Amino acid sequence: MSAFPEMSEETKVAIVTGAAVGIGAATARRLAQAGFACVLVDRDAAVESVAAQIAIDTGRIALPHVADISDEWQTIALVRSVEERLGRVDVLVNNAGVHPKRAGDKYPIEGIETAQWNHVLAVNLTAPFLLVRAVLPGMRRRGWGRIVNVASAGARTASPVVSAHYAASKAGLIGFTRILADEAAPDGITANCVSPGPVHTAMSGASSAEAIAALAATIPMRRYGEPSEVANAIAFLASDEASFITGAILDVTGGRFMP
Repeated sequence: MSAFPEMSEETKVAIVTGAAVGIGAATARRLAQAGFACVLVDRDAAVESVAAQIAIDTGRIALPHVADISDEWQTIALVRSVEERLGRVDVLVNNAGVHPKRAGDKYPIEGIETAQWNHVLAVNLTAPFLLVRAVLPGMRRRGWGRIVNVASAGARTASPVVSAHYAASKAGLIGFTRILADEAAPDGITANCVSPGPVHTAMSGASSAEAIAALAATIPMRRYGEPSEVANAIAFLASDEASFITGAILDVTGGRFMP
């Protein structure tokens, strides 16, 4: 703690995965602006420069951690490292995700290899489980915690740009979040999903221009969202203001999905 004189006992600590780009980077920035000490996690070493820039811009703690969160031992090491350096984990944002595209478009079910299916589920579903399992004991001891899982509109309804392995992993994440919310609520821990629709990220950019234009035309706002718009929703669910919200799915889709 002494290595970070700007961090008070009241400062909450957040882990954000997939934080080198897109929604993850925007979320870490938004949480830092809100006063959180942030640990930015990504397998891409570019997360180091992203964290450094956030620290400069906000004056808050923003530390990078390069790891493959689909590896169980690396997730354990991550949480232990944060607890040792910053004292605790108050907020976990499971944002990291993968969605392989074939020639700019989705894979048909017959075109998905078993290894690819397993990889998508490992990153999008198993990794959040591993991280949640690692942070829950500390959150329970402190009687406070916020877990926000980033799902997808592709888990809520069919999409012309979403492949089966991605949809299955994100639908699984929604189901996992509901059980987590029920189990953790007595200890002051909330668990919610943010479900983004089409957003301008590297992942969405992997789709063909034709697919992007066609999908945008189906959105009532007639545009893709911005990472910062999803980050704002995540930051709300991570705040004290969302204290009585748990097990919810917040759709950030520009109106494309209205349950």
